[in-house]
Amino acid sequence: MTDVTIPEDYLPIVDGQLWKKILKEGSGESPTTKSTVNVHYVGTLFTTGEKFDSSRDRSSPFNFKLGVGQVIKGWDEGVKTMKIGEVAELVCGPEYAYGAQGSPPKIPGNSTLKFEVELLGFTESADNPTAKLALAKKKKDQGNAAFKSGENASAANAYKEGADLLSDMSDATEEQIQESTPLRIALMSNLAAAYLKLNENGKAAETCLKALNTDPNHVKMTYRLAQAYLGLSEFEDAKKIAQHGLEIAPGDATFTNLLNVISAKQVAFKKKEKAAYSKMFS
Repeated sequence: MTDVTIPEDYLPIVDGQLWKKILKEGSGESPTTKSTVNVHYVGTLFTTGEKFDSSRDRSSPFNFKLGVGQVIKGWDEGVKTMKIGEVAELVCGPEYAYGAQGSPPKIPGNSTLKFEVELLGFTESADNPTAKLALAKKKKDQGNAAFKSGENASAANAYKEGADLLSDMSDATEEQIQESTPLRIALMSNLAAAYLKLNENGKAAETCLKALNTDPNHVKMTYRLAQAYLGLSEFEDAKKIAQHGLEIAPGDATFTNLLNVISAKQVAFKKKEKAAYSKMFS
């Protein structure tokens, strides 16, 4: 237990060893054990205010895996209470910092330390098929919530993290593989939709092509690939994919309408292109 007096506006996390004061509220969920967290921090001696380390001075955020002993106990326990975007001060007693030995020459033994920490983000960990499936489902739900709120970049990140988790299921049972395959396709389909919203048509096309290697007749993925090619002004490829969509979903009005849109935009593109050439040589 530290013999330093801690101001009342710091709330105890671990009685007698770790305290926290929020300077700026964050949002969303908090990281869990084995999450890889990304933080900025400034470390000072609590009693003197002397700075001994700062990621901000280096303009380089610090990454570590939470709860596995890569950092002092004060960080493992304190950062897991934070949310993304949160800025907080963590005051760590000696047993939750560097103990009796300190960290010479900057940190004397039995020092109470203060860290201003900003949680920039985190990536959750899953090291077995069961955990991967559970986390991928969670990422899909997170992506769906962000997509509905118009937060397309956040949605894309969540969908991509979920799909990447399921890219290697080498130790999975047959039942787990049967569950993971359609889930990964759904995540990639949603990822493509988010990319289209962001006007990142190249990434959308790449995502669709990867998924269609697994499920060549996936209707939504086929439609989104045609949209991506249209966004890239690759009109003939867009037509070819949309026509394939009508083959796998005969009479589907969405593909018929898309073909009409592709044809109209191709005509307009050619007119614009012709006008530009005529000005060049007039």
